[in-house]
Amino acid sequence: MLTVNQLLLPAEAELADRIKQAIADEGVGLTGGGVPALGWGMMPAALARQLAGLLDIGLPDILVGAWNTSYGLRQHIEKSAKAPGKDVFLQLAEHKISSTHKPYIGLLKDGREVARLPFAVSLELVVQGAVVRILDGTIQEVQTGKIKGKGTVKCGTAILVQKELQPIAIPGTVKIPPKQAAGWLSGRVAQPAS
Repeated sequence: MLTVNQLLLPAEAELADRIKQAIADEGVGLTGGGVPALGWGMMPAALARQLAGLLDIGLPDILVGAWNTSYGLRQHIEKSAKAPGKDVFLQLAEHKISSTHKPYIGLLKDGREVARLPFAVSLELVVQGAVVRILDGTIQEVQTGKIKGKGTVKCGTAILVQKELQPIAIPGTVKIPPKQAAGWLSGRVAQPAS
């Protein structure tokens, strides 16, 4: 499964260098509450690893979260619920999906958070050729043709990554987990983590 991390972030060493520079340029310090200054030689690599983990947000989660707000798609889902056992295949027109996330890394001292390093991630995707399979009022699978777009990752106000995403072919079918699929009809699909 393709993730935001894979779409946007550079290799860990390069990301660590960018984080170190951003912290130096922005004056964002990881001190406070009596916490001594931390050894920056090791900290940027640890921050890069943590950020990569925080951005392991699956592309299907972003798609489902956005599609949950689509009135036209919800009509087809509700119609499918009234015709049990019947597969409905719906080809979606080319469309844009925007997704924002605001993860942070907290610094703990004696089990208490004393500082935060904030990040902001914005992603704009253009989805082409997506086909959804709906059964019994839930989306079961998504076949995605191509995705292109752009994304930005910031540390405070410093830009760590600004990337134009060339068209990526997403072959095959992505199955939507039952818990996520069940949320479609009720309108309670979990939004991607912030």
